[in-house]
Amino acid sequence: MEKVRWGFIGAGNIAKKALYPALMKSEVAEIYAVAARDETRAKELSPSGKTYGTYEELLADPLVEAVYISLPNSLHIPWSIKAMQAGKHVLCEKPLAMNADELQNAIDVKEEKGVYFMEASWNRWHPRTIRFKELYDSGVIGEAKSIRSCFTYDGLPMDSIQTEPELGGGGTYDLGSYSLVAPLWLMDFAEHDDVETEVTWHSKGTDETVRTTFTIGSATAETVTSMNTPETLYFDVTGEFGSLSMPGNQAFNSHNEASVLEITINGEKSFENFEACDPYQLMADAFSRRIRGQEGWLMPLSESLAFSVFFDEVFETFRN
Repeated sequence: MEKVRWGFIGAGNIAKKALYPALMKSEVAEIYAVAARDETRAKELSPSGKTYGTYEELLADPLVEAVYISLPNSLHIPWSIKAMQAGKHVLCEKPLAMNADELQNAIDVKEEKGVYFMEASWNRWHPRTIRFKELYDSGVIGEAKSIRSCFTYDGLPMDSIQTEPELGGGGTYDLGSYSLVAPLWLMDFAEHDDVETEVTWHSKGTDETVRTTFTIGSATAETVTSMNTPETLYFDVTGEFGSLSMPGNQAFNSHNEASVLEITINGEKSFENFEACDPYQLMADAFSRRIRGQEGWLMPLSESLAFSVFFDEVFETFRN
């Protein structure tokens, strides 16, 4: 099939380290053009050398079919809407929105224009993540009793956009799209209640570290996000008959490296090994195939909306 022509809006580190190498290896998609305020950075990510100095120019190019947005969080929805209004399919970095209301507005535009619009939750395409969910759904460990998830890192620079409230910074927006929402999709968005949080604030006013507990379905969930804690990642669920766990301090960031799934059933422990892969490429290829009318799993917008509603609920606990 003809490769889908992608345009990048933004040429920062995420684009450079994530979707750029993914599309460079793809057989179903290609980077057609890049728009960035910094022309040098744009050229670094444009194999053809085609760049634009403004995002509007890229959106006006009729050959651009799909747009990847990797701007600061607060700009995700405004530029997603502009791209969809220009008739482009949109893959946008996490989180899609600053609140559920603005995400719903974007979904309405998506429906009106008949384009694809998806959150780049790339770890959901990882074979280990898929297998984790498959095993839980199979009932091998019974009903979940406890779920633990964590994604932290340290060494946050003071000039990072993640420290700026007006740009949508903070640990919840930055890392919550991984660890905070994991219990939701694992439990098929069962009813949740009793949301409580402990927050450590950054000097600039963003949430630096957030510990969240809540009940969901049959389980109690405990999640951690932090931009200033030694790097720690885990995701595990304990059920009636056993547990599932992602060891190796890479539960949500296994990218081009081998990974392991630990399974314990009735006291017997086993492991499933997964070869190194690029989930960003798996995600972008699936998105591109759907544009061409072929099969490919896309994370439903209903899930992103549920995440956004939950984030709103978590943020409300900060004010109480």
